[in-house]
Amino acid sequence: MQQTNLNLSFEEIFQALQQKNYVHVPFPYSQADFEAAIQSFFAFLEAPENIKTHINLNIAPLHRRGDVGYQSRQASDHLYNDNKEFFHYHPALFEKYPDFLLENPIVNDFVLKAKPIWDLVYRTIQEIFTLLEPKFPGLSDNVLRTKEPHLLLRFLKYDWANSGKHLAKPHFDAGSFTLAIAESSPGLRIGSCPDDLALVDQTPNHAIFMLASNFQKIMQTADLKPGWHDVIQLDETLIGKPFARWAIVAFIEAHGVEAQPRTVTHQWYKGEEAY
Repeated sequence: MQQTNLNLSFEEIFQALQQKNYVHVPFPYSQADFEAAIQSFFAFLEAPENIKTHINLNIAPLHRRGDVGYQSRQASDHLYNDNKEFFHYHPALFEKYPDFLLENPIVNDFVLKAKPIWDLVYRTIQEIFTLLEPKFPGLSDNVLRTKEPHLLLRFLKYDWANSGKHLAKPHFDAGSFTLAIAESSPGLRIGSCPDDLALVDQTPNHAIFMLASNFQKIMQTADLKPGWHDVIQLDETLIGKPFARWAIVAFIEAHGVEAQPRTVTHQWYKGEEAY
């Protein structure tokens, strides 16, 4: 049996993905350090627009989730959008923007606090793949054996929404795998389809690993399904506050793989009136 630091077996991971469409995996990172990274992210969001949007590169041109940098989305702009601001972090930005980071300490502080989280995501994914590799040979190489692995760390601020409404509309993620790392409040629901969505607890010192829409391109199996998921607002005390929720999530994809269209990733979403 392959040995890792996860204290999980292949069978435990596989069965959890079969039965619940996700599995809790150890992620030893303190809540205080998460909070420090988020506060640095919020400080970054207060920067002028030209500073926020200066970092703009793509590590995977085939994939709509290969973009590194800041994005703002509004639900009114597109059926599938949510009201949110986010930043995709990848360490490739240090090589491309050294002078900019030196000249902008708020941005530099943020990306330096993001780096150890990204590094731990890389090690965690590597260990998960070590366990899955005997059944899915080549998995690690397909994702990690490249100069710039397609592993993006998203820092995310959801804008206010009414309690019970979607902060993140139901969807499959566009990559192959997702690691939900930290959140300010519960609200994440995961299932295989709209009929079995269930709230998921964020266990301390653990992250939530699930399969995304592209996983079968590198893991050919009929026994597993990607995680259909959304985020709903449960805490009415947040109504009228500056933001509804923050989260840190990692998106993982194989290199050279094209993303699924939104007609696939959002295939069951029919608009708020349907929920």
